[in-house]
Amino acid sequence: MAKEWLNTCSLYNTSQHMKKIIINSLLFLFITGIISCKRDEYKGLDCTSINAKYTADIKPLISNNCNSSGCHGTGSDKGDFTTYNGLNAAVNNGTLNKEVLTKKSMPPSAALSFDDRKKIKCWMDAGAPNN
Repeated sequence: MAKEWLNTCSLYNTSQHMKKIIINSLLFLFITGIISCKRDEYKGLDCTSINAKYTADIKPLISNNCNSSGCHGTGSDKGDFTTYNGLNAAVNNGTLNKEVLTKKSMPPSAALSFDDRKKIKCWMDAGAPNN
């Protein structure tokens, strides 16, 4: 009788352990899927209708949102975006794309509007010209 009881408990514990493994595996796959399934909001963006120019569009946008807070002003060690060359350095090293377009963590006060981000994206896709 004791031997049957031990076998039953052992099977029960194995069954419970397998259930936990299966549930944890499914949970892991679900969470991984959610994290890796980010929607590319710029996919299919038609830049032919968005003729963003550095002087007319990008520079004022950056001045109002990045320089005015003191973060990326003249001589800033975080990147000086008061000049084309300073902003272009952030374009070339991928920082502008990553922080403003992808993560939307800049500016820290609030993400730029989608229209403003589209201007930046189209300007960068055009080679970020100094125009």
